[in-house]
Order: sequence, then C-alpha cells, then structure tokens
Amino acid sequence: MKFARYLQDTQTPEWKRAYIDYRGLKKRITACRRYQEGHQNLQTSDPSSPNISVNDDKGKNHYEGELLQPLPSTSRTRHDAGMGLSELPERKPDKTDNGVQEGSSSGRMNRMKSTASIGRMKRKRSKSLRAASTRPGQSIPLKELRPLLAEPEVAFFDALDKELEKIETFYSNREKEMQERTKLLENQLNELDMHRKRYHDTQGSKSPPWSLALKPAVDLGQRLRHHGKRVSGTPQADGQDAQDQVTETDESDKKNSFSFPGNGKRPKRLPPRALDPEEYQNAKKKLKKAVLEHYRVLEMLHNYRVLNITGFRKALKKFEKITRVPALDAYMTEKVELSAFAADKTLRDMMSEMVSLYAVHFVHGDEKRARKRLRAGTFHKTHHFSTFRSGILLGVALPVLVSGIYQSFQSEARSNIPGWDGLLFFYGIFLVPVVFSLLVGLNLAVWSNSRINYIFIFELEPRTRLDHREYFEIPSLLFATLCYAFWLSFSRIGTPAVSADVWPLVWLGFTALIMFDPLQISYRESRFWLLRTVGKLLLSGTRRVEFADFWMGDQFCSLVFTLSNIPQFVCSYAKGLENWRQCGASSQFWPVAFVLATLPFVIRLVQSIKRYADSKMITHLINGGKYATGIIYYVCYYLWRHEGASSHSSSFIAWFLFGILYSTYAAGWDFWMDWSVLRPHVRYPLLREELIYNNAIPSYYFAILSNFLLRFSWVIYIPSKGPDINLRIFIQGFLEMLRRWQWNFYRLENEHLGNMDQYRVTREVPLPYSFNGDTSHEDDDGNVDNDSDDR
Repeated sequence: MKFARYLQDTQTPEWKRAYIDYRGLKKRITACRRYQEGHQNLQTSDPSSPNISVNDDKGKNHYEGELLQPLPSTSRTRHDAGMGLSELPERKPDKTDNGVQEGSSSGRMNRMKSTASIGRMKRKRSKSLRAASTRPGQSIPLKELRPLLAEPEVAFFDALDKELEKIETFYSNREKEMQERTKLLENQLNELDMHRKRYHDTQGSKSPPWSLALKPAVDLGQRLRHHGKRVSGTPQADGQDAQDQVTETDESDKKNSFSFPGNGKRPKRLPPRALDPEEYQNAKKKLKKAVLEHYRVLEMLHNYRVLNITGFRKALKKFEKITRVPALDAYMTEKVELSAFAADKTLRDMMSEMVSLYAVHFVHGDEKRARKRLRAGTFHKTHHFSTFRSGILLGVALPVLVSGIYQSFQSEARSNIPGWDGLLFFYGIFLVPVVFSLLVGLNLAVWSNSRINYIFIFELEPRTRLDHREYFEIPSLLFATLCYAFWLSFSRIGTPAVSADVWPLVWLGFTALIMFDPLQISYRESRFWLLRTVGKLLLSGTRRVEFADFWMGDQFCSLVFTLSNIPQFVCSYAKGLENWRQCGASSQFWPVAFVLATLPFVIRLVQSIKRYADSKMITHLINGGKYATGIIYYVCYYLWRHEGASSHSSSFIAWFLFGILYSTYAAGWDFWMDWSVLRPHVRYPLLREELIYNNAIPSYYFAILSNFLLRFSWVIYIPSKGPDINLRIFIQGFLEMLRRWQWNFYRLENEHLGNMDQYRVTREVPLPYSFNGDTSHEDDDGNVDNDSDDR
C-alpha cells in the first residue's frame, strides 16, 4: 500500500490537518524531478559545451556514483530543541541560473553561460559529496548541503521545515495537556481511594466481623503486589521495560498518599454526601470512564508521532531517489531526532502510569487485565458472516414483498379480507421505520468509508459498538419478517383458522422480543444503548443534552407518520378492522394522535431550552423556535383535518401559513446551521470551504434542492380530489423519512468538520471531585458546549 493511502486510512480523522502533508511534499519532489529533466534536456540539446555536457559518460557515471554511494546512517536520539528556520543559511541564487532567454545571438550566448553554470554547479556538488563520503560514519551536514541545492530542492526543505514546525507545535501542546490531565486523574483517583475508605468505615457495622478483620490484610496485599510488579520490571503498557527503580519506593509512597492541587494538603474530612454509597459508585464509574478516555488519547498521540516520523523518512527517501542527494540521515539526525515528538519516553511513562492506576483502582492490581481493558478499542474482526446473514435475509424478503404487493391488488383477496385497505395502511406504518433503520445502515457505511468518526460523535462504547456490517443484521431480520407477515396476510395462509389481521400483531410481538431480549445474543449492548437513548428523550430537560440525544430526537421528528397513526391502529383493532376509518383524525381520538405527532418536537424544544440554559448561546433558542413553529403547524393541521379538511376554513388558512413558515424556517436551518452550506466565495459555489465527500460533489447540489422541495411535501394534502388521503399521508411520511436519511449524511459531516477545527478527539467526562481553587469538575452535568452541536 502506498504510504499516502496508508496515512489517510490510519490517521486520527480529527487531527488530519496536524499530520505531515505527505502529498504536498510529493508535489515538491515532482517539481525537483521536472527541474532536473528540464536542465538535462537543455544540456543535451546544446552542442557548444562539450567539456561539461552530461553526455560525457565518464563524467556522468562518476557524478552519479558519488551521489548513489550509501552513507552510514546514525541512530542518535536527542531530546533538546531542534534547529530553527532562522539558523539555516540562506542560499543566494546564481545570476546565471535564470533559465533560457529568448533571442538570436544573445540568446545563444546566455544559453552557453547557463549551461556552463549548471556544469560548474554539478562539479562543485559532486566534489563536495565526494569529499564528505571520505568521512566514514558521518553524513553531510545540512549547512554544507543546502548551498549546493537547486531552487526546487531548497523549496522542498523549506516545506519540510514548515511541516516539522507544525507537528512539533501540535505534539508539544497535546503532550502538555496530557501531562496535566494525568496529574489531575491521579489526584482524583487518590480522592476516590479516600472516599472508598470512608465509605467502608461507615458501612463497617453492616459487615460481618471476619470481613473487617481481613480487610487490612487484603488492602496491604494488593498494594504490595502492585509495588512488587513495578519493582520486578514487569513490562509496561507499551511493551517497554520498567524504568530505573532507584526512586521507586519514594514515588510509590507519593502515589499512595493523598495530595491535592492548591494547598497540597488533603482535606480533613469529606462532605457528608461523600459517604453516600450511590455517590461513591457514581464517582468510581466516572473516573473509570475518564481513565479509559485518557488512555485512548494517549494511544492516538503515540500513533500520531509514529506516523509523522515515518512520513518524514518516506519523503526524504523519495527525495534521495529522485535527486540523488543523500539528505535523509542528515535531516533526521539534525532536525527530526531533536524534536519533542521523536522521543516517546514521556508518553510511554504516562501510558504506563494509567495502566498502573487502572489496575490498582478497578481490577484489583491485575495489570494484564487492565492493559487488555484499556486497549479494548484496538480490536479488529472480520464481518463475513454478518454480511452473509444480512444478504440472505434481504434476499428472501424481496420476493415475498413483491408477491404480497401483487396479492394485495387481487380482487379475491380484497373481497375476503375485511378492511383490507386499513390492513395495507397499517403495514405501511410499520414499513417506514423498518426501511429507515436499513437506510441508517447505509449512513454508517458511508461515514465509515469517509473516515467520519461517528463512534466518537455518538459516544459509542468502542468494545461493544457495531460495525456497519453487523448493524444491518437486526434491521434486515425485522424487514424480512415484516415482508413475510405482509405476504401471509394477503395470501390468506391458514384462513379461516388464522385471520389476516393477526400477522401484524405477531410481527409486533416478535420485534418486541428481539429488541428487549435480555440474553447476550443479537448484540444486546447495542440494542440496550438504543433503548436507553430513546428512553432519555422522555427525560429531556433534566440532564445534559448530548449529540446522540438531539440527533435521535430529530430522527423521530421525521417519523411523525408512524407515531401519529399508532392510536388509529389500536382503535381499529378494538373496533374491528373494517371500521378503521372511524378512528382517523376526524374521530374523537385525534388529540391522542396530535400529542404523539408533536411529542418529538416538544422534546427537541425542551432540549434547546436546556442547552441555552447551560451555555447561554442564543442560537439554541433560535433553533427551539423552529420546533415551536412545527408544533403550531401540527395544531393547525389536526384542527383542519378534524373539521373536515375544507379548503375554505380558517384552520386551513392558518395551517397553510404556518406550513410555509415552518418549512422555510427548517430548510434555512438545515442549510446554514446543520449542513453549513450556501457559503460565498468557496471553490464550489453554494457549498462550504471544506468537503469530505469530494468524490460526490453533485450530490451536494441534489441534496440542497431535494431537501428544500421535500420540506414542502405537505402540499400534497391540499387537493380535495385525487388519491385517497391516507395514501397521500403514507407517501408524505415515506418522503420525509427519505429526506431525513439524506440529511444524516451532511449533518454528521458538518459535526465531524467541527471536531476537526477544534482537534477534538475525546469527550469531556465530568470528574466527581473538586479541589481548593478548582470548580471546573464539580458540575456533574458538565456544561461543556459545542458550537457545532444542535444546529
């Protein structure tokens, strides 16, 4: 695999701009090659300079032999500051190095001078390289090599210096942040240890006497085992042997003592709530998550330095191959190896420290288990069987779906199934969310292939999160079973013993069994994550709003068709399927349908108000106004439908006006905030400055146009004549679901770009304890706001 592709596939997406610009360096090397080819052609075409012509085989071979002679590489590692740009000597361009001028006799004279100058420069360069090669074990210093380089070659090294400075700055800043975070987590874990002791002391009376007698011995044994592992030289988190243990005892004592930022003294007592067992468990859970997140960032930073060092070596090696200038050893020794990111001791020490702390506080001192748990996110597996199962399920579903649709149009089936049109409508109610769940799998596949870090954006657990190929299994299963239920209903299999309207209930029961199954099958952790996230929507306003919360709320805003028709489904089965039209919007049950239709909008409005209360950003209130307008729109819509759907009523006029207002409001928010398009002065008109789907530029324009049109899809309700109103309701619901599926692509893209702008790769985990002069970790809700969230 080419390194440019490897770098693209393995780099941290949010740090993309901080990595070495390997493709840009390759362009500089290409410019060097073209420069050499141009001057070689110039010398070959000019017969007036036989003494310096590159056609002189002896001279050419001798020159190339000197350049190609391998130089012993050095393996020194230094950690002090590297040479700055200002210390490099400036190259003064030769006046005769200006290329070929046009003219008759004067032009020929200039060409002869230019060719002679090139020859002199080559001989000078060859002589210097030959002299340097006589010094075994040493490479040519950059200060001696740089004056011998041509203009494009100097430009290459200038670009290399800029990349080095960029990487050095980024790495130093991140390393400093990690050191501060490591110290903070160490203090937090020390406080957790004190909390645990105080808690067990208060609970001592509830414990049997023998457990109290053994507790000091158990605690001492865990500490001795942990200390013994570190002293005996057990390999640390990165496979590195333990460092010098001269001061190990002092460091261990310091670690096991309770010290805090500020005054450096431990508090005399914890507040009363610290003795609450629920508080202790919450604190332990938060710190466990914080350590996992911290270690994950340390791994990212380690991979960052490795990829960039490899990038410098690859670029210099390619430069040597093209120009025959042996600069790799000199540049790596004098520049790269002197930079901070070339040395990984500090980073490895922090990773080892996190493994040790995690082992002591969470896995009873077992460092092997701690290391396995901390590295859980790096596990990879194949998905051949997942893809095969999903393909089989979809393959057997489509034929019966087509057959069921064909049967539903047969007059015999319609005459033998009372309320056949209602049964068909109810299958449509279930079809929309099932198809939507399948399409979300395509969202995941595109995000994964485009390196959009949806795992971080949704704060998914790396150990249990589903790959997009695994995700397809459950939606495919639900789709296949729904198609078979549909086919069984209209094929009248089992009649008259089994009624056609029984199969939808069977499918609902099967779906509930799959989703709520407590056994460790069918990806229980992922199913329960979905159920928890949906359940949290009902608690909006009482807790911090995360991206997954308002993203899920927006998904339900596009499933109003299914939600609002649940009362009609229940009413129809209670009264009889042949009376299903008596349970619609014109019936007495319309307030229930209205409540369910507006419930997602109410949740999103409450979330927006909560976010404004936390961040004081006015944009959240403006976003909340969009959902408030949607609620008024549905109030007018259900009043209009309940009054008979007359086009001359006042409710129709109100519904029409608020429909225009809401659609325009929502479409504008989609474009300017959720997608961040319609920007002026960009490469692609009406888009944004940076795009991730670069291979699908036309899709942006299609999405803008189709999103605007589909926001007004409610206009199909206006004609009094035409298809049945329930058919139009189904079409509008299906189109809105497709619009939301399309919306997901660009919403996650915009969120990912926001994370890239801020180099954000980890979520803020609120820490449970606050120290003197430090209140930033006291708030359990963590009022950390993201400007790109909830757009």
